[in-house]
This record gives sequence, structure tokens and C-alpha cells, in this order.
Amino acid sequence: MSNSAMLIIYVVAFIAIFYFMAIRPQQRQRKAHAALLSSLKKGDQIVTAAGIYGTVKRVEDNIVVVEVAKGVTMKVARRAVAEIIRDQAEARAARPEGSARGKNAPAELESADEPTDEAANGSEDAGEESDSSQS
Repeated sequence: MSNSAMLIIYVVAFIAIFYFMAIRPQQRQRKAHAALLSSLKKGDQIVTAAGIYGTVKRVEDNIVVVEVAKGVTMKVARRAVAEIIRDQAEARAARPEGSARGKNAPAELESADEPTDEAANGSEDAGEESDSSQS
């Protein structure tokens, strides 16, 4: 009798721990995300679940139209909005690069002048080997 009572206590304790460690936090997170989605409005700076930063241009039932660059808009599912950027420093970091410099400023691009000698020799050797093996 005492063994079965202990077993029941362990099972109940396990279910309680599982509820408070897994189910309840997930419910809170779901409610917080639903509140975030209901508070979306035109002009909000957002980040999607895919990591795309943009500004909300229009909110429909299940779709949010987001401007990701000047004149470039995307339609995304409303549930794909991960967060609203409230911090101005983070919003400046998310701003498209073209808007920070101005129209006439040159773009800063990384470019490799020439491939290294090893890369050039390695690709030539590989090509010669494949040519000789095919002959």
C-alpha cells in the first residue's frame, strides 16, 4: 500500500513540475506574442522571425506590409513578427544603410583585389588533373 502511494505522489509531483517548467511559461509567451501582434500599428519598427528589419506600412487581418528599404515593401504573415523595436539605438542600427549616408555618398564595399597565389595555383592544378584524367 505504501509503495503505490509513493508512486502516485511521484507521478503527481512529476506532472506538477512539468506543468510549471514547460506548459505555463509557453502559455505566457504565447499570450505576450498575441499582445504584441494586436498592438502592431503603422510606423512601428519591427523584426520578423526570419531576422528581417523593417517599418510597418499597413496592417491587415493576417498580413503586415513592411518597408525594408526605401521603396521596397514586403508582405509578411502577421504571426511572423517577432518583436517591435522600441529602443532608438537598436532602431538606428536596423535602419537600411542607404538612408544613413545620403544619396551621393559612395557605398563601402569589401573587395578582394586578386586571389591568393595558393588559391590560384590550387584551382589551376585541379583543372589540369581533371583534364589529364579525362584524356
